[in-house]
Amino acid sequence: GTPTYAEDLARAILTITDKPKDKIEPGIYHYSNEGVCSWFDVAWEIVNYANKACRVEPIETKEYKTPAQRPMYSVLNKQKIKDKFGVEVPYWKTSLHKCLNILTNN
Repeated sequence: GTPTYAEDLARAILTITDKPKDKIEPGIYHYSNEGVCSWFDVAWEIVNYANKACRVEPIETKEYKTPAQRPMYSVLNKQKIKDKFGVEVPYWKTSLHKCLNILTNN
């Protein structure tokens, strides 16, 4: 999958709501940040960002028991929202670093 940074999603929504009503086509529009990653990738990126000596070990999805069944691959196709509304979708690592910068500076 790919994480979604709330600020990026809010900007996408504002981009859409700034359009004239007659230009907004009802429908389903997917949004998440660009790229593909696992929870391991996200954790690894956070550890690297923090420059900490921490061991991060990947596990198989089947090893992490949850009540909800998850698909093996669940990256959303965002082409429709980009084409229809000109929404720019940042790469997940860029947005993660932005978020971490905010959190570490507050």
